[in-house]
Amino acid sequence: MDLANTPFFGLLRTRLDQLSQRQQLISENIANASTPGYRPRDVDTSAFERMLGSASNGSGGVVMARTNPGHMGSGGAKASTNIVTRDDSETTMDGNAVVLEEQMARAAETRMQFETGIALYQKGLELVRMAARAPGR
Repeated sequence: MDLANTPFFGLLRTRLDQLSQRQQLISENIANASTPGYRPRDVDTSAFERMLGSASNGSGGVVMARTNPGHMGSGGAKASTNIVTRDDSETTMDGNAVVLEEQMARAAETRMQFETGIALYQKGLELVRMAARAPGR
């Protein structure tokens, strides 16, 4: 059984990839804070929400797909990452729309979300290890 392809780990991996790409875009925005005419870019976070909704059973929970009653499913939807241009709250006279304070707040938010995803991934692995142990150990 490949745990990386289970719906739980697949969704977490997709989310972590998306957050990594968002952090890269935020870094590019900060690097171009003084470039005339530069407009900041960000990841469209609604894409992950749509993917999560499509993987749910209507009740908001993730459904475990099974190919055989004895096997776990190899589900896990792939999300395409859309990059959107989002101007910050101010635009300078040279057309630059990057506000460093807003970009730093986004970077901190992304870091917290990434750390949460990593913690969930680690807890999931701990649960799998616990389930794989022999009884009484």
